[in-house]
Amino acid sequence: MSQQNISFSEELDIESPRLAQLISYPRFSADEYAERISEMKSLGITFIILGGKTMLNGTHVAGKGCVGLVVKAKIESKTYALKIRRVDADRKSMDEEARLHGIANAAGVGPQLLGHTKNLIAMEFIGSKSIFEWANDVSKNEARNITRSALEQCHSLDRAGLDHGELSRLDRHVIVSSAPCIIDFESASTARKTCNVTAAAQSIFLYSAVSDRIKKVLGTPDKDRVIAALKAYKQNQTRANFDAVLGSLPV
Repeated sequence: MSQQNISFSEELDIESPRLAQLISYPRFSADEYAERISEMKSLGITFIILGGKTMLNGTHVAGKGCVGLVVKAKIESKTYALKIRRVDADRKSMDEEARLHGIANAAGVGPQLLGHTKNLIAMEFIGSKSIFEWANDVSKNEARNITRSALEQCHSLDRAGLDHGELSRLDRHVIVSSAPCIIDFESASTARKTCNVTAAAQSIFLYSAVSDRIKKVLGTPDKDRVIAALKAYKQNQTRANFDAVLGSLPV
């Protein structure tokens, strides 16, 4: 679920009636709404800033996924991203996602987690382009730096034992400002074998719309060499094997 931004924005008090359908999405519940307002106050949230590429009930928001929607929120004078659990989500709280997000942060990956409640996760707002949008107009040097940094972050997640679970769909889970940022840990797990580097490398360089754009800038790598390096890394996720993956790619 990408935290995207557009030029339009509107700041509303959290108890504005116009926000009720978003705070209790996709179906309004007075109890759910009241609970979430209370939780926002406990996190120090005073305003919601509307704006983004996703339209919900005629309102622009920063993002939407199967578990929650993302809006910008004000805490004191600073702007953060706020993920609000959907009423129809397949989980009863955001506790596990927040725990996994914290593991990612400890590995130096993801927006900085500010705090969470049963229904909310507040985090650093990274408002810029998806990696797919970024790859449309990028210099060769920048493409090398950003793709290498993204893969280094994936290796950090592998070393931390946290599998993101969605990095084969890189365009929805990596955004780029001055550096790439991996977002959205709702499908992450510490229980399954990690495959962050293998999923991301294939998405960047082999089998996706992102790879089509990157290859126009950096060139097409030797597919057999990349696959062999990824296979060796998958079997043993050492730094040496990760460096061999990087060596097979034009980064």
